[in-house]
Amino acid sequence: MRRIVAAIAALFLSTFALIGCGDTSTDSHGNHSAEVGVTAASAQAAEIVINGFEYSTPAPVMPGQTVTVRNNTDDEHSVTSDTPGLFDVIVNENEVARLTAPEEPGSYAFHCTYFSDMHGTLTVED
Repeated sequence: MRRIVAAIAALFLSTFALIGCGDTSTDSHGNHSAEVGVTAASAQAAEIVINGFEYSTPAPVMPGQTVTVRNNTDDEHSVTSDTPGLFDVIVNENEVARLTAPEEPGSYAFHCTYFSDMHGTLTVED
């Protein structure tokens, strides 16, 4: 019985993960980016996740929305806007921080000040 429950749970989780998957690509500099469509659930749970030395970015967020930054590594990282002064959050190893999305719709490139190969984009839409 436990095996059946485990199998059903695994099937449910893999199906759920596929529903939320977006198009992940690598640019000419080896940087990863992900694009996912806007959904009510993703807008409510906006989160940038750091795994290894890569960002996983949320679907577009609302202007001024709070975005959680989850660092799943043993290294300190940052989410620093390429536009100086827009947002800059330091996230200690295995901790969570928050930032406020810009008020104007648009695409906002960001990087990690500690690891120069880490780049991402936060998309803000009405």
